[in-house]
Amino acid sequence: MGTDIDQAMAFFTSDYELRAPSIRRTHADTIWDFAGVTDERMSLRTSRFGVDLRSQSQSDDVIVAWLRSGSSTITFDGRSVDLEPGVPVVLPSERYDLHHRDIGLNLVHLDRGFLTELVGEDSFAFEPLERPDAGGMRIWQETVRRYSSTWLQVDTAMSAVVRHDIASAFADAALRAFPRRSAWRTTVSGSGPEHQRLRKALDYVHAHAREPIGTPEIAAAAGLSPRGLQQSLRRHLDQTPGDLLRSVRLDGALEDLRRAERDETSVADIARGWGFGHLGRFSAAYRSRFGELPSDTLRSRPRR
Repeated sequence: MGTDIDQAMAFFTSDYELRAPSIRRTHADTIWDFAGVTDERMSLRTSRFGVDLRSQSQSDDVIVAWLRSGSSTITFDGRSVDLEPGVPVVLPSERYDLHHRDIGLNLVHLDRGFLTELVGEDSFAFEPLERPDAGGMRIWQETVRRYSSTWLQVDTAMSAVVRHDIASAFADAALRAFPRRSAWRTTVSGSGPEHQRLRKALDYVHAHAREPIGTPEIAAAAGLSPRGLQQSLRRHLDQTPGDLLRSVRLDGALEDLRRAERDETSVADIARGWGFGHLGRFSAAYRSRFGELPSDTLRSRPRR
């Protein structure tokens, strides 16, 4: 704790990986403080900083943040989100812009490798800046209430077993509380303008794949020319717009076939529903993608 703004900036810049910070006093006497306990799996931190701070930040950890006081705006992927007091969100894993003003902030850092090991998916990621639903909020708040005081008791040593159990409880709460990023969104890394436009293209395709769309519609939704869309997809995903649309439609058909009642649904109906007008070409593309015919997937469903 202190009032020296240079000391505070030296501390926070190193600990929070701030890049090109810009700071302005909001009070004659700046007050800052910090408390935290860290191990290799998790850290729980609380801080207060009475200034107007703008910067960029990025971390290898998965960070859950919730505001106690002041205001904080996070700008990422073309949108700005104002943190709400008491409402936790997962911060972006890619570089983002922040604007803090007189903040009191709580943070839980979870080691990404620890989380990935629990999930069992190397591509696992949370959807950044999305608030949990009511059930998720309750899970997170109960975990914080139950374990944070024990974790932050610096005068009482915790055993390795207790530290592991508490870190696991927070990791499990995060996995249950916060929305996961759709697997297809993790295929586009980076936060530059081109990455943002490409994610808009993917958003549009996944939302409208059942409709009669093509390259012009996808490009317009992404704010790109058709040629620009083709170049961006080729550069980042090694796909054409047609490849992308076909892949999304095949994935949708697979899910529908897996959920369908075999006595009430035909392969042809599902194929037409996903924009495949020629059943033979659909079956060939499906078999090439998934290693079996669509009729085999449908037959694997039990009869009612």
